Amino acid sequence: MNRAALLCLPLLLAACAQAPTSLALRAQATGTTTTGSATGAGVTRAYTLYTPAAGAGAARPLVVMLHGCTQSPTDFAAGTRMNDLADTQGFLVVYPEQPVSANQNRCWNWFEPAHQARGQGEPAAIRAVVDAVKGQGNVDGARVYVAGLSAGAAMSVILGATYPDVFSGVGVASGLEFRAATTSTAAFTAMSSGGPNPDAQGTAAYTAMGAFKRTVRTIVFHGSSDSTVSPVNGDQVAAQWVQTNDLADDGQDNGSRSAAQVTTRSGTVSGGRAYSVKSFAGGVVEQWSVTGMGHAWSGGSTAGSYTDPRGPDASAELWRFFSAGGPGGGGTTPDTTAPVLSVSPAPGTYVGPLTVTLALNEPGTVYVTTDGSDPASSASRVALVGGGSVTLTSSGTVRAYGVDTAGNASAAQASAYTLTAAPDTSVSFSSVASQDGYVAANTPSATTGGYVVTSGGIGVGDNADAPWKGVLSFDTSNLPDGATVTGATLTVRYSLTPNGNPWAGNAALGADVRSGCLGAGCALGTDDFAAAVTAGGAATFTAPPGTAAGTTLSAALNAAGLAAINRVGSTQVRLAFMGGTARSNGLSDYLTLGEGTQATLHLTYR
Repeated sequence: MNRAALLCLPLLLAACAQAPTSLALRAQATGTTTTGSATGAGVTRAYTLYTPAAGAGAARPLVVMLHGCTQSPTDFAAGTRMNDLADTQGFLVVYPEQPVSANQNRCWNWFEPAHQARGQGEPAAIRAVVDAVKGQGNVDGARVYVAGLSAGAAMSVILGATYPDVFSGVGVASGLEFRAATTSTAAFTAMSSGGPNPDAQGTAAYTAMGAFKRTVRTIVFHGSSDSTVSPVNGDQVAAQWVQTNDLADDGQDNGSRSAAQVTTRSGTVSGGRAYSVKSFAGGVVEQWSVTGMGHAWSGGSTAGSYTDPRGPDASAELWRFFSAGGPGGGGTTPDTTAPVLSVSPAPGTYVGPLTVTLALNEPGTVYVTTDGSDPASSASRVALVGGGSVTLTSSGTVRAYGVDTAGNASAAQASAYTLTAAPDTSVSFSSVASQDGYVAANTPSATTGGYVVTSGGIGVGDNADAPWKGVLSFDTSNLPDGATVTGATLTVRYSLTPNGNPWAGNAALGADVRSGCLGAGCALGTDDFAAAVTAGGAATFTAPPGTAAGTTLSAALNAAGLAAINRVGSTQVRLAFMGGTARSNGLSDYLTLGEGTQATLHLTYR
């Protein structure tokens, strides 16, 4: 059998034609239907939520209904009539939807390991649906239940084992035990002849509960003529949950709840099918076997697919079983205490960006906005399962509240933060005198090649029209890693009165910056004259008012110059006059600058 056929879990009901029933139909549902989607562990699932008029204003139970293969939420709701029951009993019903993109036949992928554990795959997505519903309305978190048909029933079993803190009751219609299969081939075998030993799987389910272990009440329905999922699977589901609950009640496999603790009764639906009911371990697990029923939802309506109207009303019995367990479904004391939400740091003024951490004092979900909108209803809200953090890049207000797994909500909090820019740090670098100097052309006609170098004093200008270019070298390697340079000022001083007037004709003294060394090395060399630079024209000096020795020249580096500052080594600067009419007068016009402490590069950074 190919995988597509296997995944379908075909709900062939030749044995259970949609025959008339003598059961009185419930009144048509009159509540409100809304849709949404939720994401858990990167898996997103759409859902349909039914909200009855009854019970508004109070914390209401929630029943999660998982459809079978080829079905949709609308079809499943019509067939099970669960919405009609919700109208009279006042509970919420949500129908998560399996898309064809996840399984071409819309089957929940119960047999794949990726969907059999807490915090991953489809179980995480369905848990996120529950959290989304809790965030929209007043849900009694101690009374959240899950039920399904076929593939949906198998997934319900997985949810009961992996999220016992969320689901206190499980309903299984024509399903399979926990991890009945972990491959496609094993799934077909389990469907036709049963899965592994139910005691072993019961222990595995208890292990999967982890720190959240507790009793999970389970009700099972299966047809004696089911040819799609063999009836032996119904027996195994019941036995598996008896074993799981035996371990969960006191942590020991001691028979405190066992299959031997059983009572049996039987009956017949008026005008319909006979059935038998086994109640294990004081009613913690209940197993219904419907005589002659195939692969179907017992007692369902012909308005939906894959139902058998002649069987006992599974929807009504599910609710009777779930509600009989009281708040919590497993006999636990209901949690009515609101969680405590903590927000850190306290509101105030901080250097941005700022990370704001939100945490609850118990398991739950924090709903938060950073745009000032209401976290209870805003489309921009973020759900932080188990708490988490948000980052502010500008001033704003963080608004948040938390909801614990029992559905109790904390008081909403609004925390206003004013963010300021980090103060700049400044540092000054003196040039490396041994690497400072200038490169000059030999003759007025030699403007390329044939250069000579002079270390020490830094000459800039021309010698009878042969250009001189000054070189300054700075060791900027001690800038912190990741520092952003926000400003830079280059300062030099005349060491002698200029020869001639290199500033004639409004010429400007320009600075090019190289991230690293201009030539083959940082020592002054002839290749510095024409070497490529990282930022050309990074700064421009204007003519000073005086010409005496000691006159200071300062210029700020532009953005390109700032970006060229080398954080891991040397930064070199080349000075040269640009333009001006004094260039072709046949005279020597140059200035001489000092080096070392007389040449500085002052940086600001954050």
